[in-house]
Amino acid sequence: MKTKSLLFSLCALISFLIAGCCPRNPGINTAITAHGNTDWHIDTAEEFLLGTDMGGNPSAANHCPDSWTRRHMHVGLTNTNHFYYDTDLTTPGDDTDTTNGIDRAMLFFYAGHGSPDSFDTLGNAAEQQYMALGDCEGTEYGLLRYYWQCSCKVFAHGPYNCTSSTFYYGCPQDFDGSADSVNMRNVYERWGPVLEPELRMACGSSTLAWCHEGEMNGIWDNYNNNSFDVADSFIDGLQVNHNVVPLCITRGGFDVTKTPLYDQTFTNQPNDGGSYYHIQFLSQFATTAPIIAIPKIPEYLPIYELMPPPLPDPLRQVKFVEMKDFLVSQDEVKDRGPRVRVNRISGSVYIRGDRKTEFKKPYLKEGEYIERAMSIIRKQGWTEKDFMKPRGVRLQIQTMPIKSKEDIQHFQKNVIVKIKRQITVDGLEIPVLGRGGVMTIQMNNDGTLLNSSKIWRQIVGIKKKARVKSYKRAYNEALEKLQKHHQAYKLDRWIWGYKEAPGNMKQDELRIVFLFEFLPINEEMMREHPPRRIEIPGHID
Repeated sequence: MKTKSLLFSLCALISFLIAGCCPRNPGINTAITAHGNTDWHIDTAEEFLLGTDMGGNPSAANHCPDSWTRRHMHVGLTNTNHFYYDTDLTTPGDDTDTTNGIDRAMLFFYAGHGSPDSFDTLGNAAEQQYMALGDCEGTEYGLLRYYWQCSCKVFAHGPYNCTSSTFYYGCPQDFDGSADSVNMRNVYERWGPVLEPELRMACGSSTLAWCHEGEMNGIWDNYNNNSFDVADSFIDGLQVNHNVVPLCITRGGFDVTKTPLYDQTFTNQPNDGGSYYHIQFLSQFATTAPIIAIPKIPEYLPIYELMPPPLPDPLRQVKFVEMKDFLVSQDEVKDRGPRVRVNRISGSVYIRGDRKTEFKKPYLKEGEYIERAMSIIRKQGWTEKDFMKPRGVRLQIQTMPIKSKEDIQHFQKNVIVKIKRQITVDGLEIPVLGRGGVMTIQMNNDGTLLNSSKIWRQIVGIKKKARVKSYKRAYNEALEKLQKHHQAYKLDRWIWGYKEAPGNMKQDELRIVFLFEFLPINEEMMREHPPRRIEIPGHID
């Protein structure tokens, strides 16, 4: 008996010492980032955390909240793949290293080049087969809760080609259950075994991805301001180009509404695991695919003076209290906070509705969701008339049992409709680009309001008329930013227009910008030369 008692005590001591190195849960609101390449992705990882590039220059208006504990690691290191690896799967496996391991915080974010089978790690590459996210050596629990990645095709899922997307692996909904291959990617097979039971979710891109300050700004604008769910914030934020299809995967039980894909806020609590894989992605409305005619570039255009708009009529009787940069209503939505928030810096309005999670089929038709969105806009007194054709997306969920490939089911989580502003100058319809100049309506499946926002500053005058750059001049300036790599790229898409800032920024004037999106001249060069988006100022001052 004494021997058994001694052995029990020794085991308990060992367990205690191990647990001492691996706390039960990570610190709440802790985030770490790493870059996989020594190009602009260094800035991307920093912008995600702080909203600045590595030089400290402000670039992303929205970023990881200042109240969080944040750290950018792997700066100056080489051959860092072992910091992504689990010691139970390979040696060395240092993902729980206290300084550089990725499995040491609530949220980890990676920015860098990748492909379906691996991604760059500062000189070498990491493969999913050696990773175990949310697992701590010698214990049954781990620290990491959210793994986010901005890379091309690392989370590829579905057929190589499909009719509704011009990007490879742009239709996760068409996955047929096949084993992972070039022609039919299987994210369950590649990433499912990586998800330890307590990890809440892993997110990346099924298609090509742009990983710049605009995407970082978009992700955090959705979470900080628009009240989007955690998964919705990532997916909508990374989807700046309409062909980009981000994706999140989690484990859970059959009821997907009780999985982390429905997390309304970040949490350091463990996932419950489960016997199903669930993925979330988006698909464009077929009837509202954005086809933007590029207007002729005039020689001169006005630079407009802006100011915050007045409260719309339906909100003038609302009782508000001041809370930092916001006016917030005393009326609250159950479990969601104030029903109305108005940003005092920009005048932007954010409205929450009741959350509904049921899946009632058949879902509404695309045209019905558009009409419901327009009805919500009218009801809220948002009377703007000069806007482009509404654009809609469905946030979809696909579910598959972990031990079976036979029973794949599809659900719709919610719908987002966006109405982008345009400005008419001398008969010329000029689009408004950026996170501002938009009304966003997120709806439950039955077409009722979930979240809405209007970022639409008031034009109060013309500051001056300025000469507009020619396309050739702006394009050449974009090539200069590609530097010595410009011969490896081809222009995929470009547009010009006025640019309006997110709703948490002060903006006094509306100016012209050019946006150029470049792709490598062939797909084989994608790893070395991933997509680039370059913004060029449009006025000659």
